[in-house]
Amino acid sequence: MQSTVTGQSDSPKLAGDPIKPAARFAMVDGLRGLAALGIAVYHIWRYQPALKSDPLVFPAIEFVPEFVDWMFRKSWVGVQLLLVISGFVIAFTLRNTWVTPREVLSFVARRMFRLWPPYAVTILFSAFLLAVCESWWGMPPPVGEPLTISRVLAHLGFLQEVLGETPLTAAIWTVCIEMQFYVVSVVGWGLAQRLCARPDPLQPRPSGWGALLVFAPLALAALLVWNTQESTEPWVIHFLNAFFLGMVTWWTLDGTVSPRVFAVTVAVVAAHLAFQWKLENALALTAALVIYFAGRTDHFHDWLNWRWLQYLGRISYSLYLIHYPVSHVLTWIGWRWCDGSPTPAQACLILFGCLVASIISGHLLYVCVETPSGRCSAWLKNRHGRIVTVPNHE
Repeated sequence: MQSTVTGQSDSPKLAGDPIKPAARFAMVDGLRGLAALGIAVYHIWRYQPALKSDPLVFPAIEFVPEFVDWMFRKSWVGVQLLLVISGFVIAFTLRNTWVTPREVLSFVARRMFRLWPPYAVTILFSAFLLAVCESWWGMPPPVGEPLTISRVLAHLGFLQEVLGETPLTAAIWTVCIEMQFYVVSVVGWGLAQRLCARPDPLQPRPSGWGALLVFAPLALAALLVWNTQESTEPWVIHFLNAFFLGMVTWWTLDGTVSPRVFAVTVAVVAAHLAFQWKLENALALTAALVIYFAGRTDHFHDWLNWRWLQYLGRISYSLYLIHYPVSHVLTWIGWRWCDGSPTPAQACLILFGCLVASIISGHLLYVCVETPSGRCSAWLKNRHGRIVTVPNHE
């Protein structure tokens, strides 16, 4: 026997509250914008060897206070913030989804349609730079190792890290991890729906015990074992503890699990940090706490709701992708403009120009590529309509 259930709007819902009209998580978008900006700043500040001997960052250090230099060098931890946000958003997205083999394929395909086009444009642009920068412009390549067809194909298939290929640009490795997480999350959600009796047999949301039985052991293994091993870095298992923090945050807010589960999760991560400090895990825990507190106090839609930050949140994925190749080219141009010896003020001006150009490039990539691919993903989702079929196994 089958029952039909009308799909509910993609809107935030706190435990015990009625479903509200569809709205964006402005606070989460703001966090995403901050994270992408921090990662771009880190790569521009730290990883721009316009000459193999002296990056611009060295003279620039003389122009800024020491604590600013420290902040820029640590802003790479924005990656952990993005992982927690991803876990939170995917848990929210799957909340009304009944997982079948067809839905697994559809879910992954929709995200592929959304993420792959701007990713592919960035890969091809980076490959072009690697092919011509030395021969045409006398510019050092943005990355090492020669360009090969197999290297480009591995990148286009999200497999460069798995196959041991040297990345064509910075930051893109997390997109490969993200694609793996989509598979793990949707398959795991489907298992959770079948492991334990659901609270409402006519609704796809699994019991909290079902969700925890599937994901909590994996997250604990990631925290205690996989997260400490370099050999697991190309795989999602290395980062499942951060993803899980985001997932359990949403499950607590929508009532899938008890607040005590969230408290225990926080306590376990905090105890591990006391035993073995790791900045990445500390930021991931902080991000989960901030998101949880915003949800409990009903501030998802007003915190961080500043226009400039919401704009960065919208273009964050494109900015994240394109900033490194763009800033590499402009750093070299700036270096040549200064005859290879910029003053500290000139170095800072060049690096600031790289950041501005990266944001502009991110905007163009967002408007020209990411937005159309997002529409394609939405069309693919809407083909199946808002009515979902839920098998009744009880």
